[in-house]
Amino acid sequence: MELIEAIKKRRGIRKFKSDKIPKEDIYDIIRAATLAPSAHNKQMWRFIAISNKEVIKEMKRAIVKEIEEISNRLEVGEAKTKIKGVRAYSTFFVKAPLVFAVLVKPYHSKVDELLRLEGLKKGQFEPLQSHVEIQSVAAAVENLLLSATEKGYGTCWMCGPLIAASTLEKILRVEKPWKLMALIPMGVPNQELKPKMVKKRDEVLEFVD
Repeated sequence: MELIEAIKKRRGIRKFKSDKIPKEDIYDIIRAATLAPSAHNKQMWRFIAISNKEVIKEMKRAIVKEIEEISNRLEVGEAKTKIKGVRAYSTFFVKAPLVFAVLVKPYHSKVDELLRLEGLKKGQFEPLQSHVEIQSVAAAVENLLLSATEKGYGTCWMCGPLIAASTLEKILRVEKPWKLMALIPMGVPNQELKPKMVKKRDEVLEFVD
């Protein structure tokens, strides 16, 4: 499969077959992820490949508990209904044969350090940060998604589960300074791949000649 074909074919998949994923495929996919660009080649990423069903179920329970606690603090109304709806799209990973936990380690660029040396206060410094670690790990995630697509797997880049990030980090024994950035369930798709709707070219592209 050519790169452009994988890009066009990739979709957010939420239903998976139960087929076990060979470790060799996992190694290949993570190898592709780690070939992504990163600031100063610091490669501030780590991946946990989770196939243990009990661990995955425990992760789901942690997310549901957090959502329910938030819901209970809200008044009855639209907000309460919406937070209840978060449950479904934050926990469907439980039915995937494999879930990647994507970790990121904080990193300060040379520009960030210069800004610190200038003595900028926190309120002045944070808006100027480039957050290169997030940009770097996001590039690795995209490589992971495309590599999985090339091998015939479906994936979904999930940030909703981060509502229970601190508990999930404890379950996965993530030690500081590492932090959970995303979950990516992966498996053979068990749903129809619908055409992807994208914005028109003129909505996303601007020239400065």
